This record gives sequence, C-alpha cells and structure tokens, in this order.
Amino acid sequence: MIKILPSLASANQLRLEEEIQRISFTRHLHFDVEDGNFVPNITFGMKTIKSVCSVLNDVCCDAHLMVVNPMEYIEELADLGFSAVAFHWEAAAYPMRLINYIHGLGMKAGIALNPRTSASEIMDYLERADYVLLMSSEPDGEGEVFQEKVLDKIALLRKVNSLIDIIVDGGITENNFQKVAQRGASGTVLGRAIFHADDPEHFVKRLTGKE
Repeated sequence: MIKILPSLASANQLRLEEEIQRISFTRHLHFDVEDGNFVPNITFGMKTIKSVCSVLNDVCCDAHLMVVNPMEYIEELADLGFSAVAFHWEAAAYPMRLINYIHGLGMKAGIALNPRTSASEIMDYLERADYVLLMSSEPDGEGEVFQEKVLDKIALLRKVNSLIDIIVDGGITENNFQKVAQRGASGTVLGRAIFHADDPEHFVKRLTGKE
C-alpha cells in the first residue's frame, strides 16, 4: 500500500500537539526543514523539532532538508530518533559523503530532487540511497501547484530500480493521487490536503480506497 506522510509544516502552528493527534492514525510525521536560503521559506528550527518529538509516542519521523548545508542537521535529527533524512541533490557537492553519514547514524538516506532537476542525474546513486523524494511543486507562493512532469520521473526511476522507495511531495490532492500511485510511487507527502480535511482519517481511507 502507498505510504502517507503527513507534513507538519501544513498544520496549524499554534495548535501543533492537537494537530498531531488528529493524524496520529498514520503513525508518521514528515518534517520539512527549510532555512530561508535554499528555499524562500522558513519552517522549523531544531528547538521546535525537539519540542514536537518530546510529545510523540511510537511515531516514525522523517526529515526533508531544504537547506544549504544539510550536514549541520543530520546528527541532531538522529539523536531525536528520526528514521530517515532526505537531503537535496542540488545542495550536495559530495552526495556519497551525506549518504554514508546518514547511514552511519542508523537512518535511511534519501535524495530529494527539485522539479526542474532531471532524474537521470542521480542514477549512479540509486543503489546506495534508500529512497528518492521527488518534489512535484515549487514554493511559488501560489498554492504550490502540482507539476505533471513528475509522473515521467516516477516512471523512469521505477523502471531503473524496482525496489527503491519513491516519495512524491507537493500539491498532492484527490485529483492526482491515483496518477502518482499508478506510475509507481511508494509514498506521498500530504500537507494541506490532510491537515485541512474535516476528518483526516476518513480522507486518507477515501484516497487510498480503504473506505
């Protein structure tokens, strides 16, 4: 079954603990860590992430590092019990150094790609990474519209490697979820779609055909 990763960046930031309880049935939290330099936005600092982790119980956490220097965050995320960390290909001068460092701290290593980056650039690293995180929208200030070209990226990566996890992140809705799943994605990051739903659990069941 395709995995659902709720992105805490889309939750009501004044009611984080309550918001986490609303999607607790997923047993997963996705943290978009943005530094205001690699992308225009700023989301969570490590102080907030620590506070969130202090109230979690039996929840799997992964981090998507949209930052200029991902190495600065990895050890602290490992100490907080994160299971996986994805760094951006575009911010990595030496990708294998990051992959090995993440693995050495007992976490899964992911490579994230911006929408305009070709999937062909990372082919030599698919056997070493645990997953690929494909951005399907940009931080454009216009609702982060889903870009259909990600579907071809999914299909290409799945053709080359049948086992690697492929996570799609950005603008996922009921209108495009099935397209993403059919092309071979193994997971999707849901932000506004899940946190803005009146009944998140019912929404996810409807989305995944488990009603």
